[in-house]
Amino acid sequence: MIKSQSGYLKCGCCAFFLSLVLYSCGQQNKKENSSEYLDGQSLPVIKSFFESVQSGKYEIGLDNLLKNNTNIDLQDSMTLILKKKFNDINESFGKFISYRLLRKKLLDDDLGVYAYFVRYEKKFYRFVFVFYNNGNEVKVYRFAFDDTADIELEEAIKLYVN
Repeated sequence: MIKSQSGYLKCGCCAFFLSLVLYSCGQQNKKENSSEYLDGQSLPVIKSFFESVQSGKYEIGLDNLLKNNTNIDLQDSMTLILKKKFNDINESFGKFISYRLLRKKLLDDDLGVYAYFVRYEKKFYRFVFVFYNNGNEVKVYRFAFDDTADIELEEAIKLYVN
């Protein structure tokens, strides 16, 4: 026991409280570091993808993105459909203008979802990248795009108009 001015304090209680505080601080740092790790692995892949698209090498950019995960078969019928639709966007809707992060959601260091607002001359899209950390490495788990963001925006505006 430790003697204080107000009497005796039990070492066990102080040690437990101190351990709890240190554990909480450590968990917070772990979560911050995990998202930094996931971002550190995912964001360069996304940046490289957009750089390829911006330079007109969108087919190569998509292939490189998908090759990030060796479990994705580039000759699979669903992958070929995705590639065809992506080519159609880049050939039909004018020059690629820019991209901007709309939202990022991380589940510790296990899963990261990155949604981007992507502008072309004639239309805008939402591109969604999902990255999965299998414990050994972070890989692209899914890539999708759609042009329904405008519908969601209209619905959101309706909530505020009335």
